[in-house]
Amino acid sequence: MSNRKRIAVAGGTGLVGAKVVARLEAAGHDAVALTRRTGIDLTTGDGLEEALRGVDAVVDCTSLESRKPAETTAFFRAVATNLQRAGAAAGVRRIVTLSIVGIDGLGGGAFGHYDGKRAQEAATEAGEVPTAILRATQFHGFAGQLIDWMAVGGVLPCPKQPVQTVEVDAVADELVALALEEPTEQHARKDVAGPDKRMLADLARAIAKARGQRLLVVRVWLPGATAKKVRKGVLQASPRAEIIGGTFEEWLARERPAR
Repeated sequence: MSNRKRIAVAGGTGLVGAKVVARLEAAGHDAVALTRRTGIDLTTGDGLEEALRGVDAVVDCTSLESRKPAETTAFFRAVATNLQRAGAAAGVRRIVTLSIVGIDGLGGGAFGHYDGKRAQEAATEAGEVPTAILRATQFHGFAGQLIDWMAVGGVLPCPKQPVQTVEVDAVADELVALALEEPTEQHARKDVAGPDKRMLADLARAIAKARGQRLLVVRVWLPGATAKKVRKGVLQASPRAEIIGGTFEEWLARERPAR
């Protein structure tokens, strides 16, 4: 009897999704990337039910770059709802969703992206298809993204934020494992994090140096209850988190992130 499975990956061309697709294919499984290029609109559900026929599990790695909280929440909620609806109609046995460690501890109205991920989790678990939510800390490359987004004139204002970044490849491995295993409960949850607790500003300095980029990183103290929770480490590993992957330094030596 063949163990070959057919797994659909929402966001299958993104940073995490592409790695999930590659791992599934390398292991001899059929990976279906759910993208507009293949005629599928995740926000409306157009083409989704047909695409999920014969699919064993769905991995949701979708992401959205938006500074509008309402838009972000609407996007994640719609995608999760449509995946559940179409997945149930197609007989999918599990939906695996990538989320973020610590977002419960921030409260509503904190950051648009985190509000959106909470909406995604709720909509995912509201459907009838069994689910597994994998919450991960920020990736090792997060500080590099912060540089690209916020550095102006060689200066980066960086929040005073403790982090515990994780290797994206290790997270992709976890998503694949969850997609391939048989669910034993309706709603499973797992937290994962990297091995080291660091300050975000230190990681930004290290990435800038590796890029050969002259950058002054200025730690800023953000006001408000949410920023206070972040400073206290709410986005670091929870006591129940599993430590996975290599260190930030190992990743930096290997990746040499481009400018």
